[in-house]
Amino acid sequence: MKQMSKIAAIFFILSSISVFSQPSIELGLEGGLNLANVSITPSQTSNSRTGLIVGGVIDIGISNSIGVTGGLRYIMKGFQVTNQGYTFTDKLNYLEVPVLLKVKFPLTEIKPYVIGGPVLGIRVSASEEQSGGGQSADVDASSAYESIDFGLLFGAGMDFKVAPKTDLFLQGGYAFGLSNIWKQTTTVTVKNYGIQITGGVKFKL
Repeated sequence: MKQMSKIAAIFFILSSISVFSQPSIELGLEGGLNLANVSITPSQTSNSRTGLIVGGVIDIGISNSIGVTGGLRYIMKGFQVTNQGYTFTDKLNYLEVPVLLKVKFPLTEIKPYVIGGPVLGIRVSASEEQSGGGQSADVDASSAYESIDFGLLFGAGMDFKVAPKTDLFLQGGYAFGLSNIWKQTTTVTVKNYGIQITGGVKFKL
């Protein structure tokens, strides 16, 4: 809770500063891939699931080098495990709200940056595909997973100026969950993580 309070305080300060510094605002769209997996305790080997990321972004520039970036996006997560000849693929899909500090290195046409901060995920669906022995089935897995996922995202990217009020961007990041999303038993912990590659376009208001 102390860490959460510190994060909230930092973003409150940044928001307060932006009110008085006439921030620049950009709105845009992003899309890409999430190479998703989970960490399981007690240790169990799992394979990744590749999913899509699509959504909207907002960039608030507080100064030439500091800003806040966030948005709302749909992201596919999950993992795959094999046990006694059977394969279980868990498909977890979320609506995510990232709120990230953005440190920019402003050049002229190309602007590199780094990002980091908290991400809140709201699960919209959970299913498990079971296959083996010549048979397969898809079952609802909503009761096995928490509806809220909280984590952190760190990454870097580049903005490319293509017109006076239009930027393209390319971004890579690593996200890892802080909360246990498994609720079937208290003896097992499951946390999301993934490598994310996205790109898109932003328009200055």
